[in-house]
Parts: sequence; structure tokens; C-alpha cells
Amino acid sequence: MPYIASNLIPLVAADSFTLWLYRTTDTRATVLSAGYFSAARSRLLAGHMVVLEAADSTALLPVRTNAEVGNGLVVDASSSPLRLTGAGSLNLEADLAAAAVARGVSLGSVPSGVNEGETFTVRATASGATSSVRFSILNASGAVVLGPSTAAVSSGNASATFTAPVPGNGYRVKVEDAADSLVVQTSPSFVVLAAFALLVETGLGLLMAEAGTRLVM
Repeated sequence: MPYIASNLIPLVAADSFTLWLYRTTDTRATVLSAGYFSAARSRLLAGHMVVLEAADSTALLPVRTNAEVGNGLVVDASSSPLRLTGAGSLNLEADLAAAAVARGVSLGSVPSGVNEGETFTVRATASGATSSVRFSILNASGAVVLGPSTAAVSSGNASATFTAPVPGNGYRVKVEDAADSLVVQTSPSFVVLAAFALLVETGLGLLMAEAGTRLVM
């Protein structure tokens, strides 16, 4: 009888090698005849091996070009049913130990606006394993314009003093755990205003300062 495609079964495939099983009621000589496996050219490639269960024998056949097979090796002339037993054992042991470390930072209140050149202090509270924090001033695009300034945590508190940058909107204060940058908080935005001075009139002149001190009302 002719080649039956459903009787050709892949057993093992690794890289470009495949071990096939082919069961048939044909004899081994019939299977070895030229062109028997021609319909399987796309499956049987040179270098593959075929375990043949024929009517008269069990054999191991090498595949050549164009799905032709060589004489191979007769394993059993009585052609008893082929039994392939696979066994596998996978032992996976893992000893994972993990300890959670709590960390936390929280910003204090931030002024809604400061004057250019004015110094201002920002504060934060810290909890858990946080022993020092970093303060930074960000601009509206999120870039750091001042800092970072590292401050040690004492009794759960830390602070840093900055001089207000150039006038603008959207400035923010950022505080982060110095040991873990994922523990972070950013403040609402604040405004930096242009510096100004009030003029004081005395006689026919206007004073901006008196005795070396700027007059501010």
C-alpha cells in the first residue's frame, strides 16, 4: 500500500534533527523502494532518522536527500510493536528569605510663593528605616534646578534651606529617601516672584534703603 502521511509521527526534534516513527503494513523492502516517501519531502529532511515498524521488521532508517531512505539497521526481524518509554525527573529547590523594610517620607507644607533670592526652608518627616533624605527644587518641566541637598533624619524630621531661583511658575519641592529613590514625594507647585523694594519718600527724594537696610513694608 502507498505511504500514509498520518502514520509518520515525530518523536524527537532538536535543532535541525528529527527522529520519526512510521508504522505501516507494508514490508521493509516496499518502504525502501525509490519514491516511497516522495510525498513527505517537506517533512523528511536529509539527516533525519525514521524508526520503521513494517510488516516484517522494525528498523532504523537514515533519511537522505529528496526523502529517500537508506537500508538502515534492522532492530527486530519479528517486528514486535515498538514501545518508547520516556521518564523525566525535575527537582527544583529554592530557599528564599526576604525581610520587608519599611521606609517613608512626607513633605511638610510649602509656601505658595517666594521672592527671588529669598531663602526658605523645606521640611519633611521620615519613618521606618529612612535615616537621611534628599531635597531638590524642580522647575515646571521637572528638571532639578536646586539641590539635591542631603539632610540627616533626627527624631523623624529633616529639613533643608534653599535660596529661591529665578522668577517663574510651576516650581516644586521633591524629597526622597537617600537610600531608596523609589520612596519619594513631590509638593504642589509654587511661584517665585521677582524681587521688589518699596520706595520711601523723604523730602524731595525717594529712599530704597535707610542705614544700609532695605525698606520693606
